[in-house]
Amino acid sequence: MSAEQPIDPAAIRRGDTQYGKGYTEALFKRVNGVDAHFSHLMQKFVHGGLYDRDVIPHKTRELCAIAALCTSGRFNQMRSHFTAARSYGAGDKEILEVIIQMSTYAGIPTVLEAIKVFEAWVVEGGAMSGLGTGEK
Repeated sequence: MSAEQPIDPAAIRRGDTQYGKGYTEALFKRVNGVDAHFSHLMQKFVHGGLYDRDVIPHKTRELCAIAALCTSGRFNQMRSHFTAARSYGAGDKEILEVIIQMSTYAGIPTVLEAIKVFEAWVVEGGAMSGLGTGEK
């Protein structure tokens, strides 16, 4: 598999819904260039697999992702999941409440950092970040 390898259609469909048109294709083209096999696994397992399950609502899945990223300190990655949660109908107050609730599990300093990321994302109009944006 090379950087020119087609991206899995299920991964593109889910990604376009969650993150906006073009983000997921750009993400996987970039990851293909780094390691095409890993890109293929990620496309099938995450974007075309786990994210495509209909066991829980997609809004709930994204709020869970925000909670997990907050507690693990993956603040920059939270931005794309803020966008995805919003695309599935989560309001900013709901997203913020999930972050605030993580103070029990991750501590106040972690939650304050997550709030800063959330505030910046809101001020920037819900701007995406990450590998799919061409960010270095």
